[in-house]
Amino acid sequence: MNEDKMIEFLSNLDDDLIEKEVDKLLEGVEIDMDHIKKKACDKLNKSNKKVKRKKRFPYVVAACVCLLSMSIVYADDISQAIKSFMNKTPVYSTIVDGDAYYLKENYPLNKDIQIKSLMFSEGNLEMEITSKLSKDELGEISIIPKNDDHTVYVPGGYSEEGNEYFFSFANKTENNYNIKPVKDFQLIIAGNNYDISLEKAKNLELNKEIYTAENNIKGVNIGAKRFYKNEKLNVQFITSFEDNDLKLNRLGKPTEVKAAFTTENRGSDGIMGSSSSNRVEDLYVLDEMNNKYKLEIPKDSKGRPITIFETNAPKDKNLTLKLPAIIAAYEKTMDSFELNIPKEGELSLNKEVDFNIQKAVLKKIKRTSPTSAQVEFELNTDGNENIHIRSFDFYSHDVKKIAGEFNGDQVIINLEFDKDMDATNVEIAYPEFIMNGNWVINMK
Repeated sequence: MNEDKMIEFLSNLDDDLIEKEVDKLLEGVEIDMDHIKKKACDKLNKSNKKVKRKKRFPYVVAACVCLLSMSIVYADDISQAIKSFMNKTPVYSTIVDGDAYYLKENYPLNKDIQIKSLMFSEGNLEMEITSKLSKDELGEISIIPKNDDHTVYVPGGYSEEGNEYFFSFANKTENNYNIKPVKDFQLIIAGNNYDISLEKAKNLELNKEIYTAENNIKGVNIGAKRFYKNEKLNVQFITSFEDNDLKLNRLGKPTEVKAAFTTENRGSDGIMGSSSSNRVEDLYVLDEMNNKYKLEIPKDSKGRPITIFETNAPKDKNLTLKLPAIIAAYEKTMDSFELNIPKEGELSLNKEVDFNIQKAVLKKIKRTSPTSAQVEFELNTDGNENIHIRSFDFYSHDVKKIAGEFNGDQVIINLEFDKDMDATNVEIAYPEFIMNGNWVINMK
């Protein structure tokens, strides 16, 4: 029963029936409802003396709605998990922290360009467009908030498939990814200016039914909602981290054990980089007969990371969701230091790098040629077997090319430089982690 129905229901009761009806509403509840019910009725009695009748019901209704919601999912052992989902905002097919603004529908700018989606949230600005124009014809693309014309966001990366473009933006003013969500802004594309106004996304409704998993990894809460869309059962995962800087990258276990990255400084042509994909194994939901149903990403999904999946699992049945792992990341620099490079042979370093939820040790560096060296890290050294370092950025501005391969508890990084170098400053940033929680969510 939603709040409106509850208000209508209680508005039709006489005063002497209210306590009786409250008893019926709370029947079967396992938590200490006597105490809560007494508190609600005491406040009702007080309100009888102080306020007019029509103002009394909403107060009682609010208490009853709260109690009923708690009776469904807010048992004491999971209430903290539910509370951790406060301030989460579903927008498109993902969930973000804090406020988010988005385009509700496709938005044609002119006969050549149409915006398919645009999402503004803390630290994230992405836009999908369709256009017959080439990337060069689209020219320089900028987004300038109306309440802050000193800040300019420009694409920090893009992908292209046919006449569809996906842009992920960075903060040009600060030369980082500090992005503050705004409703109104100016978009500059293909030499034209457009004023755009977005919708504000609503926060997650905690009084709706949310199922949670056991907290298998400290500081990580996993939950799920289910709903029906396009005549299919849909499931949306919800994650929250005690560490606010930690962000979800992907749901599921990577299909590839190894991860690799390459960064190449091309001088005036900029810095080019590539890394392994985070493709993950399929996820499933099981019915009471232990039949497995695959969770599919809907074709109309927008926003990253995808948290909504559709499935052919039966409707209105008890189902069990299985989530073996997630991939999470810090979008910040974790350490920076001077790295000495031996003239020949190898040099033991044994420098610890703290990634907050895991640690690694820079074991040694070896000269491999006058213009190259090799660095070796030992990974996952803090003893937490459930959290593995998937990858991290290793960058030095005066190294021409950096290529690394992560495999189990070791990463080997090869450095190429133009001259005989004996030291360089390095930065370690954007670490990704595989969290093997083996979460089970019973949706009954």
